[in-house]
Amino acid sequence: MFLNSVLSSDDELWRKDKTNSNKSVEQLQYLYVRVVKARDIGLFGEVKLVAEVKLGNYSETTKPTPQIMRYAEWNKVFAFSRECIVSSTVQIIVKETNEKEEDKIIEEEEDAITEDEEDQEIIEEDHEEKILEEEEEEEESYMGRISFSLSEIPVRAAADGEMAPKWYGMEDKNGDKGKRNGKIMVSIWFGTQEDEAFEEAWNSKTAENVPSDKLSLIKSKIYDSPKLWYLRVSVIEAEHIMPAHKGADKVRFPQFYAKVQVGSQNWQTVVATSSATRSFSSPYWNEEFLFVVEEDGFLNNSLLVSVEDLLEPRTSEVVCKVEVPIDTIEKRVDERVVASQWFSLESLFGKEATRYVPRVHLRLSLDGGYHVFDEMTTYSSDVRPSDTTLWKPQIGVLEIRILRASCLMKKTTKDGRTLATNAYCVAKYGQKWCRTRTVIDSLSPEWNEQYNWEVYDLSTVVTVAVFDNYRFFGKNTKHAGIADKSFGKITIGVSTLENDRLYTQSYPLLIVVPSGVKNMGEIYLSIKLSCSNVTNMLLRYAMPLLPKMHYVHLLTETQVYHLKLEAIRLLELRLRKEEPPLGWEVVSYMLQDSEKWSLRRSKGNLFRAVHAMDRVIATGKFLKAIQEWEKPLYSITFLIIFIALVLFPEFIIPAIIFIVAFMGLRGYYYLRPQHYPPSGIDQLGADQMNPDEFYEEFDPFPTICPDNVIRMRYDRLRTIAARVQTLMGDTAVQLERFHALISWSDPRATFLFLVLCLLAAVISYLVPLRVLIALFGMYSLRPPWFRSKLRSSMINFFTRLPTAEGCSERNPVAWGELLVLIVCLQCGSENVKLV
Repeated sequence: MFLNSVLSSDDELWRKDKTNSNKSVEQLQYLYVRVVKARDIGLFGEVKLVAEVKLGNYSETTKPTPQIMRYAEWNKVFAFSRECIVSSTVQIIVKETNEKEEDKIIEEEEDAITEDEEDQEIIEEDHEEKILEEEEEEEESYMGRISFSLSEIPVRAAADGEMAPKWYGMEDKNGDKGKRNGKIMVSIWFGTQEDEAFEEAWNSKTAENVPSDKLSLIKSKIYDSPKLWYLRVSVIEAEHIMPAHKGADKVRFPQFYAKVQVGSQNWQTVVATSSATRSFSSPYWNEEFLFVVEEDGFLNNSLLVSVEDLLEPRTSEVVCKVEVPIDTIEKRVDERVVASQWFSLESLFGKEATRYVPRVHLRLSLDGGYHVFDEMTTYSSDVRPSDTTLWKPQIGVLEIRILRASCLMKKTTKDGRTLATNAYCVAKYGQKWCRTRTVIDSLSPEWNEQYNWEVYDLSTVVTVAVFDNYRFFGKNTKHAGIADKSFGKITIGVSTLENDRLYTQSYPLLIVVPSGVKNMGEIYLSIKLSCSNVTNMLLRYAMPLLPKMHYVHLLTETQVYHLKLEAIRLLELRLRKEEPPLGWEVVSYMLQDSEKWSLRRSKGNLFRAVHAMDRVIATGKFLKAIQEWEKPLYSITFLIIFIALVLFPEFIIPAIIFIVAFMGLRGYYYLRPQHYPPSGIDQLGADQMNPDEFYEEFDPFPTICPDNVIRMRYDRLRTIAARVQTLMGDTAVQLERFHALISWSDPRATFLFLVLCLLAAVISYLVPLRVLIALFGMYSLRPPWFRSKLRSSMINFFTRLPTAEGCSERNPVAWGELLVLIVCLQCGSENVKLV
């Protein structure tokens, strides 16, 4: 009900979009000013210069840069929204800055953050007085300026080339130009948010009243995920390995195992077993391991293989090792077998430990034919292999404009204080991450930013989430170290979008908390899928979803799960180093989904299955109504069609195909969704849950709940198990009755069944099959006045067959294990160990 109410409130917006589906995305105009560098400055000594851009009430400066040989460079871009421009000219001023006074201001700002609110007001007043004093001192540090009239500034389209900067001579205070004033290189133009300079630019909408040291935390950014490869390592055997200790310990039979490590990933083989054909110095393992490595890190990372001797159950000692650079490992993109190699090991006990050089037999390969999963396999935004030479050409372009959010939930602290909401949005599709700018202190932020992605496969999803920028508070506050909080996310299937149609609507932001499903607000998006070649797009439906290697050399579910976690960890390490950083909590929330046991998800999956069977159930009810003549007109029509198909059986298959096609065409006008539904799996089964079931989903492992709560959950699980037990018992009864037909458990029933089979064989031989089918159909569709209210003789005969229900308790262990397995599968648990 909640989701329907959210969508119905957007009917007017949807109808408007439906009539303007070909309308282009609205463009926002900005004035861009790029201050590159200055030269021929009439100033000597070790001083720092800043460039200040003034436009009406807006005034922003670059970072102080020391001038070297009368030369200074900034390369800073400013973006002023055209809606907020109230002046007709823009000025760029170059002046000298005082480093000592600047350090004092920064120290006072840091101290002001840690003070109480009353003390902050006093400090802010003192800060304003000091700013006025600094403005008077600016006249003495004035170096030169240039002015532009807004009417003379050119307009640049996004498709045009980059605006080249030019040298301009600066004026002094009196407006006179001279060699002493110097020159400044500047480029200025009017553009839109699609301009490539928009990402790095200082934005007047979001950066107003924001300290310069925090501007990097609120700007928009496009991130590229590193290309990940699978490293396959087969540890076959080793030779000439000697134990670590001599003397009395030398008589001990060594227990060698191999340990393989790449960065923080490590695996180890089992301990080599003794054999009559192999000596203890030549252990044999023949085990294979998979690692995730970055393509950019091939030159810096290495594979470390060591042979260790297990001295005690938890104590081992490294005997020898070898380090193999990853960039020297052979790459492969198909299923061909890579040649194995012998690698010499470095003994850690000197050359006297053994007469021969120890070595290890390895088979190494970088598999580029796989797709490295970093998302859920059912909700993936990219299915391309690691090797770019195997990529298929793109089939379209996905355009998403992140408009705004509304009614975001306020964040409060434990002591009841309300925190400022600094919201930003993150969108992820394929290897491209897009982060909007942060809107400071707003519960209804507006971004109006557009991003484009290349589409290579339609069976993918794009994920959009909204976060609260806690890193904006800084390191010296009470909120230091707190991760960015999420307002919710949505996933949109690309295959559900129509070509060249603009979808503009709102989506609810829902999150699951221990108290239930919480509405954190709404987000408004404009989405459009453009396709240049429809034929290539349709041909993709006949191609495999995953690369070839996933089918010819399968990976187990356990391998895919562990490799996915490692891929997510590598992405977190890479993206947190960007500027602005994309925190680990953001990456994890966008990529992962909770895999804990959840009764809510189990119910949600059950409701999905029931909903998918609605058509089948409705068809069965319709045929039952026809058979019982609840609708006489439909029954007579169906009987006539049935007789016609019996007389002309060559029309049966074409008629079935035609009916399916007709239902599909009818569904285009009546069943096609008029709204794009808010997608996401967080709200599955949320309407049929009680509070404890929500709280159970967030209960850690092992549980920390009191005994009475655990007892109540156990009784609830027993109730579910009892229902499953009854269902399995009924199923077993029906199967045993089928088996009793010919097993002579009831001699009389089996004798009657065999006699009926012989009579049926004779009748089917003498009577044509077409006549038998017609008679059976007419008998099944007979009118109600020819029917009996009792069950048929065949059903009565079947229900009298014997079963083994009385013997079901003879093997309680087997039935108990089966029951536990079924209950766990019903509740969504996959990793179950039967006791």
